[in-house]
Amino acid sequence: MFAADDTLWTGSPGNYTNPDAPKALSEVRKLVNDGKYGEATTSAVKLSGEGSNAYQLLGDINFKFHETDVEYDETTYRRELDLDTATVKVTYLIGEVEFTRQHFASYPDQVIVSKISGNKSRSLSFTVFLDSKIPHRTSANAQNQIVMEKTEDGIKFSAVLDLRISDDIGTITVFEDNKIKVEGCDWAVILLVASSSFEDPFTNPSDSKKDTTIDCLNNLEQLKRYSFEQLYSRHMDDYRNLFHRVSINLSKRSTLKDSYVPTSDRIKSFKTDEDPSLIELLFQYGRYLLISCSRPGTQPANLQGIWNDKVYPPWE
Repeated sequence: MFAADDTLWTGSPGNYTNPDAPKALSEVRKLVNDGKYGEATTSAVKLSGEGSNAYQLLGDINFKFHETDVEYDETTYRRELDLDTATVKVTYLIGEVEFTRQHFASYPDQVIVSKISGNKSRSLSFTVFLDSKIPHRTSANAQNQIVMEKTEDGIKFSAVLDLRISDDIGTITVFEDNKIKVEGCDWAVILLVASSSFEDPFTNPSDSKKDTTIDCLNNLEQLKRYSFEQLYSRHMDDYRNLFHRVSINLSKRSTLKDSYVPTSDRIKSFKTDEDPSLIELLFQYGRYLLISCSRPGTQPANLQGIWNDKVYPPWE
């Protein structure tokens, strides 16, 4: 899984407007009207000024689950996004053990939370580490935390992963290569917090006095007071306060016989069944994305968004 931050971007403050953009826009419109869409796309590059900026991918949380002698049954794998709770859930079977992963990003606590569990005691073993496509350094400490810090010029960032496991069940080992190994536990909760040196759109990152690592560690210190259930409850209360303000009902019932039909299949079949519940789903999905990507105190949503998975996107 990857993590993004809406204040981590390339470049520095400056005037990136293109004085020739009006002329370029007329050219693009003419090409579109003439049906020359490929040429219009190429010409559209002229609409942007030199040195434009783009969000950058902060990094990745990597999990390597320890192999067993039991073969994984891929037919049992299910991944879902619950729009009502803004929670991702993954379930699958290995032998007779059902494994569950839950992920959510909490706005009130500014943390990404993951819980991994198995329904059989001591069945969960894995190794976790942080990585990034941006030049960085990592370190691990005795508090079962991994710290990742950006090392190149520009906006700095830090990310800290904090690991908790089931009480008195399982072991944790911190390795010299800054990986953490978990063996024989019932469940594990992973917290990821991040901070950048971004001050505002007009302040050069090199002038920032923020200590991004200290910011992350202070946030985690505050989060120690909450259990996973409390973090989840605080996240849901905050999210639902916005999400439940609007509802939509276009039909009395869905034409679908199976509520677990993949969304991709529903889109393909829409040409024939025109299922109104799919329209309801997409409407609410758009609201979920907007609620999740822009809040008071954060950066505004834009066409690129924080969902981009490339360090240097093709439109930069």
